[in-house]
Amino acid sequence: MKTQAILIILILAFAGLSSCENDAEIKKIKNINDVGLRVSFTDSKATSSFKNTETEIKRTSSLTYETPENYFVALKKATLKGANGTPDFDLFNELNLASSFVFDYTNDNVVHSLLDKTEIPDGTYTRIEIEIYYLQMNIAIATGERGVERRNIRVYLSDDAETEEGLHQPGDMTQINDGKEIGWLLGEGQMPNMDPVTPRVAAYTHNGEGTSWYDFAGKSAKHYGPFGDVTFMNNAPHPVYSTVVGFHFKDKNGSNLILDFNVNDCWQFEDKSGDGVFGPTDLDPIDPTKWHMALPVMTMTRE
Repeated sequence: MKTQAILIILILAFAGLSSCENDAEIKKIKNINDVGLRVSFTDSKATSSFKNTETEIKRTSSLTYETPENYFVALKKATLKGANGTPDFDLFNELNLASSFVFDYTNDNVVHSLLDKTEIPDGTYTRIEIEIYYLQMNIAIATGERGVERRNIRVYLSDDAETEEGLHQPGDMTQINDGKEIGWLLGEGQMPNMDPVTPRVAAYTHNGEGTSWYDFAGKSAKHYGPFGDVTFMNNAPHPVYSTVVGFHFKDKNGSNLILDFNVNDCWQFEDKSGDGVFGPTDLDPIDPTKWHMALPVMTMTRE
């Protein structure tokens, strides 16, 4: 796996990531030198005038919000969309999950370049399209015996089970220890500490029988992970999650584009136990817990 690890503070928040603007409203940029990715963790209200309106987080009083301590983004593909006769240009396009580019952010001081040992041809560009395999974050998990633990939780947006004979469905929630995936969350065997279980067939069943799968937001866990946002699950591109972001950017008169993911309050869950932390006492097989890893609020800066 191609992995670029750097410390950064994130700004990501999940919600709708497509851009629906008229051609006359799209900003065009010529002769781009580089395209970077930054993740921010702080409140994005200060930059609200530059946000894509579709990415606003819909706050619900019934949910508890948490900003992760770190954030990983795994990208399969990034493409600059050309205009005025300029062809589209792939910054990179990897074959599968194993070769995807993985970027690690723990603060907002670092920008990762999305260029893969190539130069962007001169031309006019208006948008960037990205394909996302998964997002990963470090959040608090309550346990019955060990107190509150910090865990690295990965949420898959794309379906490698269909495309690569892999193990993951969109919405799968897994735990990562020392860079390795050790099992699935939310289902059989979670009490008392919400420890991950494997194989996947054991993850989303009840009472250990391995056959009665949880029904999350109307989606059977046999075919979808327990992603708590039914609108997202119904409308997300499948099997690979993709989104197009238009160049509605803050202009600092440079030749580099910086795509900023804001992840403030991106982890959202229904706190049924009332302790303020997501854990096994929040799980209910009859009325599955609502949870949501909000899609990032995406902004663009020309620097």
